Amino acid sequence: MKTFRNLTIAALLATTAPAVAIAETELIFNSYLPPFNGTFQTAIRDFSAAIMEESGGEITISIPDSSLAPANRQYEMVRDGIADMAIVSTGGVAQFVTFNEIAELPTMSPTSEAASVALWETYNEFFKEHNELPGVVVLSTHALVGRQILSVSDYAPATPSDLEGAKIWATADPLVAAAQGMGGIPIDTEFSELQEYVTKGNLDVLFIGPGSADGANVLDRVTHITTIPGGLGSISFFVFINEDTWNGMNEDEQAAMMRAAEDLPRRTGAKGDAEELEVAEVVAGIPSTMPEGEALEAFNAILAPQIDDWMARAAEKGLEDPQAAVDFYRAVLARELDM
Repeated sequence: MKTFRNLTIAALLATTAPAVAIAETELIFNSYLPPFNGTFQTAIRDFSAAIMEESGGEITISIPDSSLAPANRQYEMVRDGIADMAIVSTGGVAQFVTFNEIAELPTMSPTSEAASVALWETYNEFFKEHNELPGVVVLSTHALVGRQILSVSDYAPATPSDLEGAKIWATADPLVAAAQGMGGIPIDTEFSELQEYVTKGNLDVLFIGPGSADGANVLDRVTHITTIPGGLGSISFFVFINEDTWNGMNEDEQAAMMRAAEDLPRRTGAKGDAEELEVAEVVAGIPSTMPEGEALEAFNAILAPQIDDWMARAAEKGLEDPQAAVDFYRAVLARELDM
């Protein structure tokens, strides 16, 4: 999308410093995430800087101070040309996307880096051709580390039944299903509103990672953590650009953007894991439970059917061999975890 929003500045540069290259393409990269969020820092701020550097000044990117659309309307906003680029959670486009939910399923995100690489490789191998988000070009995907059960009240669940009636913050479809399966009441808010909800006592339990809880400034209110191996599920994301904007860029600009995007899933995932390590000492001081035996089996009995459900929905939507996609994803996970 060629624009002339900075025409006055460009003209001034041209007269005062003729040797300076004037940007040919100016992009708006929208964000609904707060600036202290790790995903914002890596997948938006640092990615934008890398694009501008790789393009040698041919591309400039601005990030608005406030979002141009609600969190769950980022795709439509970019598709319709209100902004050029954005990031959105898979849950925010659940009405369009099924396949990328693979990374949000229980046990599928033992670390953010491994899950992010597995999702990106699986997306390109199995999902890209189905074009679930028409009108945009997907540049990267990633997933957060598996969500755990963090209590911000007097709940200290050792079994699923201990969460009966709890008000649970759950944002992705698999996490909502887990909350309902455990007898809880799922509540979805924007991440930026989480601190307010916790402070006002509107939530009992959060399905979240400790690093993300710290990012939302609520880790100091966590009274108990119940850890499920591999996580209850996760939250995954797309980074994308308007298709017309992409097609309007020249080959050098597209190549610069692709160089900047190279390994972005790994970098974003690594940032998520680093955030978890940063709070490890705090987490060690919080009472915790790691279910075993029958208690763990009870949790798994609620969680495991979600994988079969995803495969059924993926098949209905046209994925030829959902089991092959699951096997591929898990193989990449195993490779990454062994590195």
